[in-house]
Amino acid sequence: MARLPAGLRIAAYPVALILRLFRLCNRCHVIGFEEYRERLARGGHVLIAFWHNQGLFMPFVWFGKPGKIKLIVSQSKDGDLIASLLLWFGIENIRGSSSRGSTSAMKELLRLDRKNTDSIVFTPDGPKGPIYKVKDGIGYLALSSKKPLYLQSVCCSRAKELASWDRFRIPLPFGTATWVCSPAIHLSNHKELSLAEAGAVVEDCLNTTNRITEALSAGQITRKEAGELLRPDRLPWYPYSEPAPLALAASPKGAP
Repeated sequence: MARLPAGLRIAAYPVALILRLFRLCNRCHVIGFEEYRERLARGGHVLIAFWHNQGLFMPFVWFGKPGKIKLIVSQSKDGDLIASLLLWFGIENIRGSSSRGSTSAMKELLRLDRKNTDSIVFTPDGPKGPIYKVKDGIGYLALSSKKPLYLQSVCCSRAKELASWDRFRIPLPFGTATWVCSPAIHLSNHKELSLAEAGAVVEDCLNTTNRITEALSAGQITRKEAGELLRPDRLPWYPYSEPAPLALAASPKGAP
């Protein structure tokens, strides 16, 4: 983990408090996280992907032990701010991006993945876009990792949207916050996929998760309907939602 200036870490503390206050001032709905929570409770490690513009409220649903979740953060001044803020949520950082430090960051991601002691979080369209497009390297990580991949999204009924490349969203109080998690995706079982095809699967699944979240937040679908759309035997999750036979046999009875 990169060392951050003490002043920056201290300055990030009140921001973390404000975000926690905003969360308390929102009605919160969490959909599809049961299997994900159970896996972490059993001591498992996972991959987590979400779109870059949703970063401020995503740490509230990662549930991992402090220091056991690592997020790739760009090597920039904005990246310093984000990394300092994440420390107050118990989330460590791996510094790198698509333009600076990408090779070293990917090597560190792969090293951590092989070590299998941490969950790894990434934003496939960060740090500079284009928005909602998966970057090179994500397909390789998804194919090579034995960890299940969860696609996650959050939508706040009251939020300020910035005029940035990703239309970054700042949640506001006194609304509703809705989080959605996809079924587990196991791309390492599908070696027939090219890197581009694997990236396209991640993009499609994450966009689908995002659409479900936004529809649920807007009242266009019910929680029951969202649950049906998140069933692992439905597209686009299937057939990538099926674990390898060996992994399935090794799971405790009744485990997903």
